[in-house]
Amino acid sequence: MNTILKLALACAGAASLSACISTQSYVGPASPMASTTALRSLSQPIPVKVNTQFQVNGKASPAGTPSLQAQVESALRSSGVFTPSQDPATTASITVTVNDTVDLQAAHKKGFHAGLTLGSSGTVIPDNYTYIASYANSAGEPYQASYKQDILTAIGSNVQVPTGVKATTPGDAFHRVILDMTTQFVQDLQTKGLVAER
Repeated sequence: MNTILKLALACAGAASLSACISTQSYVGPASPMASTTALRSLSQPIPVKVNTQFQVNGKASPAGTPSLQAQVESALRSSGVFTPSQDPATTASITVTVNDTVDLQAAHKKGFHAGLTLGSSGTVIPDNYTYIASYANSAGEPYQASYKQDILTAIGSNVQVPTGVKATTPGDAFHRVILDMTTQFVQDLQTKGLVAER
């Protein structure tokens, strides 16, 4: 879903010369996002239908959607404000679209080059995520918001990453950006008075 999957072919192409070079991911520096501790849990979380779509460069990527769905639902449960629901009678809904903008050709070339140099000539490839979420209930017009966050994937050694960011796995980095942006969305809904105790 992020750069790791896109680099698999490049890594395999260089495998005849070396073992696949290990990678590390970093959540890029961005404006501070809300944490779950900033949210006001409800005594009765609001049931919502959750719909998601993962995209790569603006095109639907069905393979990435199940993971996105699971991450968004997990973040909503953690908020204490919403609870994902499959009940047909549920009227409220949250729809999330995440678009990963990445130069796939450049990613493949850089990954292949890192393999050829046995990782001594490393590179950093950014995945730029745009997160668009909307909340709708029976009481009024849907509220929509958009957020941006990056994941930087470092391949090989001798690479420069922004100061103050911690290395993690690609899966954990994706989890972190979806958690952060979903939490920020829920906080914005609370700040605007769109979700409250019933």
